[in-house]
Amino acid sequence: MSTVNHRFTIRPTRPRGSRFWFRRVASAVVLVLVPVAMLFQSLRSGHYADDSWAGMLMAAVLIVLFVTTRRLALTLPVAALVVGLTVWAVTPSAVGSPTGDSVVLAKIDQARESGLLTRQRDIAVVLLSLHSGVTARFAGVGASDTSPMEIGSLTKAMTGLVIADSVGRGEIRMDTPISTYLPHMAGSPAGTVTMHELVTHTAGYAAFGPAALRRATWSAPFGRNFLDGDLGELYGDARQGTLETRGNYSYSTLGAAIAGQAVAAAAGMTYPDLMQARLFGPLGMTHTFIQGAHALVPGGWSKSGLPVRPWLLGAYAPGGGGVSTTRDLAKLATALLDGSAPGVSALDPTTPTTQADTRVGAFWHTSTLQSGTNITWHGGQTGGYTTYFGLDRTAGTAAIVLSDVANPATDALGVALLTNSD
Repeated sequence: MSTVNHRFTIRPTRPRGSRFWFRRVASAVVLVLVPVAMLFQSLRSGHYADDSWAGMLMAAVLIVLFVTTRRLALTLPVAALVVGLTVWAVTPSAVGSPTGDSVVLAKIDQARESGLLTRQRDIAVVLLSLHSGVTARFAGVGASDTSPMEIGSLTKAMTGLVIADSVGRGEIRMDTPISTYLPHMAGSPAGTVTMHELVTHTAGYAAFGPAALRRATWSAPFGRNFLDGDLGELYGDARQGTLETRGNYSYSTLGAAIAGQAVAAAAGMTYPDLMQARLFGPLGMTHTFIQGAHALVPGGWSKSGLPVRPWLLGAYAPGGGGVSTTRDLAKLATALLDGSAPGVSALDPTTPTTQADTRVGAFWHTSTLQSGTNITWHGGQTGGYTTYFGLDRTAGTAAIVLSDVANPATDALGVALLTNSD
């Protein structure tokens, strides 16, 4: 009977020295720095609400891959590939069916060839001329003249019309401290500004209140609304302002919201009811509303392809809570061009802006192009939509563009269509 000898060799465990911990720390630093750098770049470029989601995705992919493989050299390129392909796949593209007027569609095709439809998705366009046989021509790509979209800051310009109309009714004065109409603002520097300062963006208000900005930090990267505060928050945010830029043009959605709530208070109505009674109703804009507690549109998209929920703006509604269609906005443009709109004096420029070729009236801007043409306009942008509304008051023409992508290039598309509207 044989005997089997089992020999076991015990190898000593190598101590985890400084080189091991250096690699671990270096890996952790790299995994943190890459997404942080992406987020910092989006914040510095002013695109945090648009593309910071890619930094969040990069962080998640890096963590999953590194935990799975423990190999940094593999994790980094694979994560970059995954995020890059994702961004490429979701980037908006205007591939919807073109519908509507052939003349407008031809102009849209020209704009596409010039690159003005890059990172657009569904757009609706109306070109209007008071002096042509066809007053309004409607067309769209993936959208029509009855497609409802958020109009963002075009709501400010509409509010300016109602403010000018309210002045004519004797309800408010442009040179009176805003606390006269909003007693909650009394006792603060913000309460001493006038309606004129608010509608010309010279009141010194910040662009947004601190509470809204805090929400934006965590909401914007996920396509969620961050401007849904109530009146108490709105007044509190405004009262914290130090008015350091007072007397100089500084665009402020917070200031526009306060102006809209003030004119509503002076008229004894809620802001949505005021807009319906004084502007939407009289002009027959039956598909234009201030979006309240319930969404009136589907979600839109950021320029980088992030799905964005509808913006329900609460007390901030005068700064950007409107929803409309190109057919309704054509009614507004017609009334502004023929002078029958309520508060049309809001369009008349009174105050310089930071651009030498642009002045502002009651929220409406008037710019002089290189050709010498004066255009009166306002744009709009929410998290998932953009709008351009431009008038050539001398020629009696208008161009309006609605897009379901938050792409600032919509302004350039609108200007191109307006200046080539013959």
